[in-house]
Amino acid sequence: MVTITRTIISGILAVIVLGATAAAPALADGHEIKFRKSVMKAVGGAMGGLAAVLKGKAPAKTAVPLAETMSQIAKVVPHVFPEGSDFGETTAIAAIWDKPAEFKMAVDAFTTAAAAMPAAAATGGDAFGAAFGTLGKSCKGCHENFREKKDK
Repeated sequence: MVTITRTIISGILAVIVLGATAAAPALADGHEIKFRKSVMKAVGGAMGGLAAVLKGKAPAKTAVPLAETMSQIAKVVPHVFPEGSDFGETTAIAAIWDKPAEFKMAVDAFTTAAAAMPAAAATGGDAFGAAFGTLGKSCKGCHENFREKKDK
């Protein structure tokens, strides 16, 4: 189980590093979207890992490293929606750029919730569950208002 968790964390970090490397110079030729997708995949991976811990499907001792990973990834999210990256294969909708103050508030809610995760994970119990719930609500806030709706 520890090896699986280490593999998950290593994979998440690799996605971040590869995404950052691919996007570093000028972010030309659609790299903005590739970078954004890499970062958001890492967010989803960390979220999945945290959920697994809460459900008892991953070792409790992985909660803090996963929470720290989420906290670090969250610091990148405000930088993955640059002006002019609303083209190509993306589920980001125009409201991101049309309503920048609202989008910033939603992203700030996410980064604040993610920043609280390491301490909550270290505390464990109800504090960890509550912080995870707040984090999930912040994700939902962006997904409902700033992401293309998925067909059901």
